[in-house]
Amino acid sequence: MVNLRFSPNPNVAHRINWLPWGEEAFNKAQSENKPVLLSISAVWCYWCHVMDETSYSDRGVQALVNDNFVAVRVDNDHRPDVNARYNVGGWPTTAFLTAHGGLIGGATYLPPDQFIAMLAEFKDAYREDRPALYDQARHLLRQRQERVNRAAAGPDVEESLVDMVSRTVAGAYDAVYGGFGLAPKFPNGPIVDFLVHMARTTGEEFYRVMLEKTLDGMCSGPLYDSEEGGFFRHSANADWSGPQWEKLLEDNVVLCKTYMDAYSLLGKDNYLAVASQCVQYMMTYLYDESAAGFHGSQGAHSEYFRLSVSERPLQTLPPVDPSCYGSTNAQAVSLLLDAAWRLAQPDLTKTALRVLEAIDSAARNGELSHVFDEFGPNDGPAFLTDWAYLLTALVDAHKYTGQGSYLDRAVTVASEMLDRFFDESNGGFFDIESDPQALGYLRLREKPLPDNIAAVTALLDVYQATRNPDYRQVAEAALSAFIGSYKEWGEYSAGYGIAVDRLKNDPVEVSIEGLPEDPGTRAMLKAAYRLSCANLVIKPVMVDELQLPAQAHVCLDTLCLPPVTDPDLLGDAVSGIGPAGASPFENILDRLAGF
Repeated sequence: MVNLRFSPNPNVAHRINWLPWGEEAFNKAQSENKPVLLSISAVWCYWCHVMDETSYSDRGVQALVNDNFVAVRVDNDHRPDVNARYNVGGWPTTAFLTAHGGLIGGATYLPPDQFIAMLAEFKDAYREDRPALYDQARHLLRQRQERVNRAAAGPDVEESLVDMVSRTVAGAYDAVYGGFGLAPKFPNGPIVDFLVHMARTTGEEFYRVMLEKTLDGMCSGPLYDSEEGGFFRHSANADWSGPQWEKLLEDNVVLCKTYMDAYSLLGKDNYLAVASQCVQYMMTYLYDESAAGFHGSQGAHSEYFRLSVSERPLQTLPPVDPSCYGSTNAQAVSLLLDAAWRLAQPDLTKTALRVLEAIDSAARNGELSHVFDEFGPNDGPAFLTDWAYLLTALVDAHKYTGQGSYLDRAVTVASEMLDRFFDESNGGFFDIESDPQALGYLRLREKPLPDNIAAVTALLDVYQATRNPDYRQVAEAALSAFIGSYKEWGEYSAGYGIAVDRLKNDPVEVSIEGLPEDPGTRAMLKAAYRLSCANLVIKPVMVDELQLPAQAHVCLDTLCLPPVTDPDLLGDAVSGIGPAGASPFENILDRLAGF
């Protein structure tokens, strides 16, 4: 019996003859002429737990599956590549595949009686009309291939794309409650990060209004755990009520930085308090000293999270995912390096560098995997996002420590990322490495926009640290590949807008000398994060002794200003460093009702 993950609550889902994703399962399906039942689950997913406890524990379901299907179990967090290709609308996913991995159909959660009816339907269809099902699967594969082919380098990347993305984001904005979309309502940290970027760089009031309404709605309601810190994954309702009680590391890393940035921009002290509590949550409940990493999530447990702090000690903590993940841990490294200064918690730097060493040592040894724990990396693959966020973390470590070894490693990792994932013929990055033995739809290397934004952002970071134009050229080719298709991502193209803005504007570097504990240093940092430069690089520099007051050095390429010691004068100093121009952004405040 393989070591598969099921609900932490009582269930007998293991009585199904599960196999992991791999050759054994598909060879068995082909030799026995059976379809594959693919279950995609997640340890943080409440309805996945319910499906294990009900449908997959039902004797009738178990008999139908064991007699007529080859059952394959995949964990979403361990194999996001499989999930990206076979998820049929959420978690849990039950997908039905041909014996060669072609997608036939599927559903999300179904209770036992409905699930039995679906199993019987697919069993009969596979026996009676298999050629038609294979044709359908090949058609779906061709559609996916056509989408990949559309991501090809073409026109020049123009700065006007930023405005186009901003209109898309504004069109999805919920003017009544803040956030984007209706129900269920997700925090969507990368989209909110775009609002921070636009509010800061354009100074337009409507971006500030959207940003503040969204952040207030998220942190003042039940989506945010004001008792122990951290944001839940989503709310059932548009007004941020009815949270789904699970906390993901990735969400909290992104939202923590967003609230820190918004504090600097809007000056609301409660935003900084939220960010500080999020970091405390991560360090208290997700950090694992033995693994030198952060666990990926804390699972759904509605009873516990409804209780007050005084009541919670009497209850069992909701379980955390025992695994750590390379991409999100690398993101946590970048966050902690930043938060060490902005939250005046310098010890966070030690934790960040220890986590970075755990990930990068695996990469140096040729063992980088998406998944690791206290025993080291597992034998699964690493993906584009693992390499991209590792690259960003290495550049950030160089920026915050000044140690050249981190930049040397960044150059090496950038080269590996390009060799493994970059499409030299058409531009853009594939999400997985080439594998002639890949099964099913994993034969198709796809180019998800969010993954490409992570890679482009990392390359722009390396370019700004090394001034090697090759990195910028590759980043531009990748962005160019999505000019014709970024709109398909709707408001989730927000990161594309930020990346284009960075590409089209020269970096303005602000080095701030001081100590994290010094209020003057934090005041200077706050002022620096308000600067309107589209491509802003802030580099805190630790001094040996307390230097009063803290001072900032501002440079644009080879042009550098005299040191600035007054935070109130930093903005005025920077405003004269580059060409001034009218804002190209239309004021769309009047379009949005309900502010």
